[in-house]
Amino acid sequence: MNAKTRYIFVGLFVLLLSLTFIGGVLWLGSGGAGRAYDEYVVQMRESVAGLSHDSAVKYYGVDVGRVAKLELDLSDTGRVRLLLQIDKDTPIHEDTVAALAIQGLTGLTYINLTGGSPHSPLLKTGPGETYAEIRSQSSVWGQLSDSLGELLNNLTSASRGLNRLLNDDNQQHLAQALANLHTLSAALAGRTASMEASLDNLAGIAHDTREASAKLPALVQRLERMVDEITAAGVTVQQAVEGRDKDLQRFSDDTLPRAAAMVNELQQAAGSLRRFSEALERNPGILLQTESSPPPGPGE
Repeated sequence: MNAKTRYIFVGLFVLLLSLTFIGGVLWLGSGGAGRAYDEYVVQMRESVAGLSHDSAVKYYGVDVGRVAKLELDLSDTGRVRLLLQIDKDTPIHEDTVAALAIQGLTGLTYINLTGGSPHSPLLKTGPGETYAEIRSQSSVWGQLSDSLGELLNNLTSASRGLNRLLNDDNQQHLAQALANLHTLSAALAGRTASMEASLDNLAGIAHDTREASAKLPALVQRLERMVDEITAAGVTVQQAVEGRDKDLQRFSDDTLPRAAAMVNELQQAAGSLRRFSEALERNPGILLQTESSPPPGPGE
């Protein structure tokens, strides 16, 4: 075998080895022999910077597929449409959600699937849909960005409100209020002695109040005894009144009729005396006249 023939065999061997290497790389890149996928669509409303074609799709951190396609949704430019290829054996449920995640220190962005309760039915393609849609949620960084944006907006609003509050007029009013506060504190400092005396008086009043409170139970007991005595006296008076009522009743039944008869007789006597007085006034000589004898009766 000459040298030319050997070169031909060496060239064929290198070419065959190169083709084998390329085929192995393509085979590995395609996921190996017999790897089948289900395709799902995900729509996100946040930046997918760092995500690219063939980025990994993981289910709770386990590699289950790849990103086959990503593009803007032409009907809504604020939304990104992702096409995911996920292993057929992966259980994608209706409550499974997709979110962007960053892998460790490398900073590689991938799609992470979470959720998927065993009691939730498997996700299926709806009528008139080409792909089943997995719900999306904001990533941790997206939520943080939204929170920071809202915080910045609130800080800006607060700053504007503070600027409006601290205008020239309000600053003058604030300075005057501080000056008045300084004057008040100086006046209070000058009246420290009188305030201490007032506090001493309050302490004495509190001491007297405590002593009075200590004597209060005995006073209450005395008042209760007085109330009992007054109640007993009231009962006695009631009994006396009831007895007097009985005596008055007997007096009314026995004495009053007699008194009424005596009053009638006295009225009759008073009438006789009044008539006698009138007759005496008309004829004073009536006292000198002798009593006329009654006229003789029949046969005398």
